[in-house]
Amino acid sequence: MKIVISGVNLVEAGPLKVFKDAINAFSNDSQCEVICLVNNELLFSDCKKENVTFFEYPLVKKSWLKRLWFEYKTSDEISKILLPDIWLAMHDMSPRVSTPLQFVYCHNPSPFYKASIKELKYERKLFLFSLFYKWLYKINIKSNKAVIAQQEWIGKYLVNDLGANDYIVSKPVASLPQNNLIKNTFSDQDSVTFFFPALARTFKNFEVILNAMSHLKIHDQSTYEKIKVILTINEKSGLYAKKLMEKYDGIENVNFIGTISYDEVVTQYKSCDVVLFPSKLETWGLPISESKEFAKPIILADLPYAYETLGTYSSALFIEPDNHIELARIMKDIVKGESVFKSVDYKDSDSVLTSWDLLVNKIKTMALNN
Repeated sequence: MKIVISGVNLVEAGPLKVFKDAINAFSNDSQCEVICLVNNELLFSDCKKENVTFFEYPLVKKSWLKRLWFEYKTSDEISKILLPDIWLAMHDMSPRVSTPLQFVYCHNPSPFYKASIKELKYERKLFLFSLFYKWLYKINIKSNKAVIAQQEWIGKYLVNDLGANDYIVSKPVASLPQNNLIKNTFSDQDSVTFFFPALARTFKNFEVILNAMSHLKIHDQSTYEKIKVILTINEKSGLYAKKLMEKYDGIENVNFIGTISYDEVVTQYKSCDVVLFPSKLETWGLPISESKEFAKPIILADLPYAYETLGTYSSALFIEPDNHIELARIMKDIVKGESVFKSVDYKDSDSVLTSWDLLVNKIKTMALNN
């Protein structure tokens, strides 16, 4: 069975990791011939196998005209040459292809975000995406046998509002077994390290963390001195990040380390005490899953996506995403050694696929029955 997996504009962070996971999942099946359309083959050194072939398209990200041309012209030409059984587009848009079975993986949150003046000022791309990206989702969406979403509410939106034929909900990571060694209290420590791995996007909600730290520095110096916060942005991360650093320049206990490799992210997970994830919008929120993998307590925004992503876990706390006073109080309680984290139970719908292997098997079955 020949499958083309297209992700020519995926080069960083969670979407790139999901792309790699898809490649590895299909290539683990020796009956699959996997052809990958990528921006830069060097990013996929950990996906090399005998049944995997890479074709580079480095110019597609240069402009939207090039991207549109690739999706609706070049992709069709490729499909007529390669004659794949399945075409899986990993980046939201449904290309025009001459392939028996077509799927699109949707993970860009822009259509679900209500942009404000802040985005217009600091992230014009996000502002524009929030206005027109749903129309990009919608173009040719009926050509897919099904759209693949990471959460059920997104799948329903794509079917009910944008006209998709059907949806498959597939979690990008498997639910991990509980680790009994999660450390929930820190009374035996002189300091507590909080880690927030995120790109410099306005909806990631760095402000609630920075405002909490600013509040503690002014009103509770002793607690402030016992806290270290690590953020994966710096002045090179764009205008929004630069403005944040200028505004909160006096908050010395926040370490702006900038973008780091995944290996470095793993190191930070292992060494930190608590993971923060106050983002206001996600189609998944990979650090939530990774926190479970590394058995770390996590503080999350009290929003629907966070519950669905977290699932069942024994050490979590949900906060109002704009309430920095609440976060400051929680940080103080953690430093004092109090137990603030709770057990959370969440049951997925029976139709939700909980691993890449299950998704691969479902797509193969649909291809055989097509």
